[in-house]
Amino acid sequence: MRAFFAIVKLTIRNAIRSHIFQLLLGLLLICVFAIPNVVTAGDGSAAEFIRISLLYSSSAVATVLALSSIWLGCYVMNNDIESYQLHMVITKPVSRPKIWLAKWCGVVLIHLVLLLFAGTVIYGIVLAQFYRRDFSPEDRARVENEVLVGRRVFWPDRPDIETLAREALRAKVARLEAEGQRVDTTPQAQEKMLSDMRKEILSAWSSVPPETEMTWVFSGLPQELTRPLYLRYRMYIDKVATEGQRMTRGLWRLGIPQPEPETAANVFEQNRDRGYRLNVYNLSLYPEQLMSGEFHEKTLSPEWKMVGPDGKVRLAYVNFDELGGTQYFQPQDGPKLLLRVCGFAENYYRGLLVIALELMILAGLGCAAGGVLTLPTAIFVVISYLLFGSFASFMAETTFFGNAADYIGYYVGKLLLLVVIPVQQFGVTDLLAGGELVEFSLIGRLFFAYFVLRALPLFLVGIYLYRRREMGLVVRK
Repeated sequence: MRAFFAIVKLTIRNAIRSHIFQLLLGLLLICVFAIPNVVTAGDGSAAEFIRISLLYSSSAVATVLALSSIWLGCYVMNNDIESYQLHMVITKPVSRPKIWLAKWCGVVLIHLVLLLFAGTVIYGIVLAQFYRRDFSPEDRARVENEVLVGRRVFWPDRPDIETLAREALRAKVARLEAEGQRVDTTPQAQEKMLSDMRKEILSAWSSVPPETEMTWVFSGLPQELTRPLYLRYRMYIDKVATEGQRMTRGLWRLGIPQPEPETAANVFEQNRDRGYRLNVYNLSLYPEQLMSGEFHEKTLSPEWKMVGPDGKVRLAYVNFDELGGTQYFQPQDGPKLLLRVCGFAENYYRGLLVIALELMILAGLGCAAGGVLTLPTAIFVVISYLLFGSFASFMAETTFFGNAADYIGYYVGKLLLLVVIPVQQFGVTDLLAGGELVEFSLIGRLFFAYFVLRALPLFLVGIYLYRRREMGLVVRK
């Protein structure tokens, strides 16, 4: 292991001497110290200040470190080959796979230290700026309760859109054929009809017409709540757009489960709970006036005993818009229930752990390419691979199919996602800025799906090609 740690130490030393790394290090310091101190909130609120500070600072640091990981991974592998240093190292009793792993560990180690340093400084500066600024006590308390926390998110049970769309499409085709109309049965036409049906069902599920009620069921909640639940939501009026929103009215209703005891047959038998019924209570005396297009939160006290024996909470919303407009709830905007699990510090460092996983993958990809290609080619290949991941994710999420090219792009994107790594999956800044918990299960899924299943095979291929590379053919011109 002495040789292994010696190579790690030498890799770190060579990395620090790299002029490109020094440039990226300077950019990192600017991002760490400048951005949190110069950022201003868009609407002047404390919540917007925290959100923008974390979003800009963390995103900038993650981007700079990602570029640095790719550069150093390619550089440390290629430089030793091009400068003939590796020719002398491989004459000693140390295998090339050990050299590869030591260099990867060196690149990862230096970036993990930089990430920990940058993340800690940003954390301290953002909090110091937050408590130094003249925010109102109500605004400050709201941020401490809604943003500077780690809250587990519970989403409502969503219908099986695909199954409902296919059943509705079959019923529609049967009705049209019964009426004597000709139905286009080509695959493209059928897929277009199915896509339109999905949109209709999703629109009906997310819209609340005036004077009507929409119900949501949340599953998986702990029955014995000791902390409040928070209902977070954003609705739109008349159209799903940021502009043209106005004041509207709505009323939330909560179902409180009440047990229904079964009458005992005699005095020696105890009453048994046969089930429960829901008593529905309004969360306000009158329909509340709300600004559409903005997020709102309501506190649900644990004393209300709202979680049923099946671990479910049932909420309903009634549209009381005075102008008779339809209200829309986007799936990504809620409603959702949040339960505090930890403080902001623990949640913040969980987010840094996700970024660290991303840096480990990028450093490995850089080492795998740098060990077999020239430096410019290796950087180009790694960045192209990551861009393919971003494009594939975009193509696979499309819902509009106008012609054959749209179908080809959709299925090509699906196939590419089996082998590429979309780096946007590692973005957790929005979760931190919204006070949502970065779950360990999320970190585990990212590790297994992208490090084990996608990155590790590429690492092994890179090690194999690096081991098989003929150093005698490397001639510097």
